[in-house]
Amino acid sequence: MQPIARMLRSMVPPAAPLVLALALAGTPWCAQAWGPVGHRAVGAIADALLDPQAKAAVVDLLGNDRNREGRPSGRKSLASIADWADRIRGSPQDHPRWHFDNRPRCGGDRAMQSWCPQGACATAEIIRMRAILRDRSRPPAEREEALKWIVHLVADVHQPLHEVDYAAGGNQIRVRLRGRHFRVARPGKHKKLSLHAFWDSRVVALALHPEGNWIPRATLQQLIRSARTENRQRVEEPPSAWGAESFELARTVALDLPGISCDRPPPRRTITLPHAYVMRAERVAEEQLALAGARLAALLNTALGR
Repeated sequence: MQPIARMLRSMVPPAAPLVLALALAGTPWCAQAWGPVGHRAVGAIADALLDPQAKAAVVDLLGNDRNREGRPSGRKSLASIADWADRIRGSPQDHPRWHFDNRPRCGGDRAMQSWCPQGACATAEIIRMRAILRDRSRPPAEREEALKWIVHLVADVHQPLHEVDYAAGGNQIRVRLRGRHFRVARPGKHKKLSLHAFWDSRVVALALHPEGNWIPRATLQQLIRSARTENRQRVEEPPSAWGAESFELARTVALDLPGISCDRPPPRRTITLPHAYVMRAERVAEEQLALAGARLAALLNTALGR
């Protein structure tokens, strides 16, 4: 898929934004899977692909939604709740271990129990939360929270470095961007960040050029079109297959950098990301966001449909 930002740059007027989550305006950029904009993009794609019954069920479940302070949130869509699980960090509802799997890159295959202890990992929690969401006998508040976790974790699983244990999912690898293509805050300076943070948020910014909490309408519509054309069999694969697929992307794309090897410790020096690597990362990010939106919609259409 041709990088969306470059394909649409001449087509999208600066004044044509799509606000993904007005109720959550002002969210800071930080190291979370896909960042607020990426998460909301996945939610917005799924919103567009929900069938009428599932869409009505989402609105009904969110009818009594509260923000972190306990006040009515006004959130009514998947896009508006997509980064909820990152915004509750440090609260009693927070479960940091749920946001990732820790599949071993080195040392051969290990049993799931070793990287998903007691089922506390992203793919296992998606399955558990889906069962809660489908059970109409459960309290509405419990089903609503399950919905919010599902929306968030489906996106998390599609971020490749949330599926691999190497160097704490890339958090211990320092990288930098340079050159005119990357536009750093201070001319002449290199912007340093972790490899994980690059895949969380920076690659989304490079690919989609968001401003604040929105991405251009035409860009989002292109992602939605890509999601609609995803192979149905691939979309309907189980979450365990999603995680394995993202793990392969982590191994063959995200960690495909000089000095990264199972034969030596993670590199201590800062790695300058090659231009070709960044271009490939943009394509993978766009594809993963569209695929995550398609799979999220399919899961919810089944869980909330007839």
